[in-house]
Amino acid sequence: MSQPENTRRQFLRLSYTVGAGLALPGWLAACGGNDGGDDPTPPVVETFVEPDRLLSERGLLDVQLRFAFAHNTLDGRPVHLRAIEGGLTGPTLEIRAGDMLRVLVRNDLPPNPASTEPNWTFRYPNNTNFHTHGLHVDPGIERPGVYGDYVVDDPREGIVPGGTRQHEFNIVEDHPPGTYWYHPHLHGATAVQVGSGMAGAIIVRGPADEVPEIKAARERLFVFQAPLIDANGELADFASVLAVSETPFVINGVRRPRLVMRPGEVQRWRFVNAAVTGYLNLGLDGHDLHLIGHDGNPRRYPQTIPADAAESVVMAPGNRDDVLVKAGAPGTYYLRTRAYNSGFPVPEDILAEVVVVGDPMDMPLPAGPLPLSEILDPVSDEELASHGGLKREIVLRVISNNNGSPITDAPAAELLPVPPGELPIWTYQTGNTFAANRVFAMGSATGLPSTDPQMPTVYYPYQSSRSIKQTIALDSVEEWTVYNMDGVQHPLHIHINPIWIIKINGEPVEPFWADTIPLPRGGTPEAPTSVTFRTRFLDYPGPFVMHCHLLVHEDLGMMQRVEVV
Repeated sequence: MSQPENTRRQFLRLSYTVGAGLALPGWLAACGGNDGGDDPTPPVVETFVEPDRLLSERGLLDVQLRFAFAHNTLDGRPVHLRAIEGGLTGPTLEIRAGDMLRVLVRNDLPPNPASTEPNWTFRYPNNTNFHTHGLHVDPGIERPGVYGDYVVDDPREGIVPGGTRQHEFNIVEDHPPGTYWYHPHLHGATAVQVGSGMAGAIIVRGPADEVPEIKAARERLFVFQAPLIDANGELADFASVLAVSETPFVINGVRRPRLVMRPGEVQRWRFVNAAVTGYLNLGLDGHDLHLIGHDGNPRRYPQTIPADAAESVVMAPGNRDDVLVKAGAPGTYYLRTRAYNSGFPVPEDILAEVVVVGDPMDMPLPAGPLPLSEILDPVSDEELASHGGLKREIVLRVISNNNGSPITDAPAAELLPVPPGELPIWTYQTGNTFAANRVFAMGSATGLPSTDPQMPTVYYPYQSSRSIKQTIALDSVEEWTVYNMDGVQHPLHIHINPIWIIKINGEPVEPFWADTIPLPRGGTPEAPTSVTFRTRFLDYPGPFVMHCHLLVHEDLGMMQRVEVV
């Protein structure tokens, strides 16, 4: 493969330690699958790059990841941001179902800066932790000093600057193969750190990867990020997050890279939306996209999304999609995110250039059925009834609360149109800690004078000791309806166990598996929108969270604790 100059790396430059497994530099990792046979290098140079890839070997991937500030270039502009292993995107961790993944996180961020922030939750932008988004793994502490996917840290703790934490994830044998990702998840610091680019992909291999048509396809990884940076190319703290807007999307740290394909070639593209708030509506000019997996969960049959669909592959922050692309006639095409309104309108943008050139190929697409894990079997009425059958209702709504009390307590409950305690309510409180008599819109850079004397002047976000907790029996199966009372399309993410979507706005849909589901926008307290799903609480007792994956909303408290007992 022709290698662009900026992807040539020496192994000695890799600062992470691989205790067990293999390390491939990004340019070599991107060569997998079909290599184009004996066709000479096309006369078009690619600028598409991938993060370095760390692969398990003999059932184990044991790595150390360093979190620290780093100097990089973002679309030609120098930036100085928190980073994982020094890049705008962290290395890719590749494992197989049944493997063990060990990650030692080393926090080399500097001590937390002095802060006048009146709410202590936001005073620790350099404390951190580690979350494997979408993996079905233990959420607890495995044994003294060894953690699973444990994210219920006090913001004052977690992995403090200069500290380390050893994680260990035993991947079950029937874990769904697909695309997942990792990022920090310390409450109050999540938007700051992910907004800096602290994220990377996880690939789980399994039977679906052995389907001949999929195995023959060359793989490409697209980690979409829209970093948050101020005028100095930095992102200091939570106040800075509220004061800036996301930059245009980059792919693996590169703005509008070029990919090269041959006519008739099939490639597998793995999409990860690692933005803080930005939605994607992905389409490729003149080409259908063939969806084979969503949120790490393979589909039984590929779903063809037409090239001219107004809503193509819509991805909320946190979503992942695996698609197959079969190149058409020679020419230049653009991968675009088309205009989309999640409550925050996003204009169309060109994300990448695809050049189709060279000798024709005739690679087939799979027809299905594709192999699925038993974890992804449909959840029948009979199974639901025989495993408890509990149905819960959850509400996402932005309200004001000036004293930090749990939402079911006065005075917050007095603001609601439902009797206190009738429904569990999530909240994050809008308000402005940083200037008197001004109110920030949700995650927006716009500050508007408040004419409401009841609006708070201090944030009181989620606190694990005071939040509502959903207590669930291990091996139970439940059905939840989640209501959205806001105009914004909140994406609900629940950790550890995938969810089987069966209804949207009360109407049955073709069921599908996910772990991050955008709630329809346009809800009100009088007429909320909704999503209904079923889920199995398998394998792991312990504490974890569910939350809005607009990460500013999460940091501000749109989160609940879940505890499986």
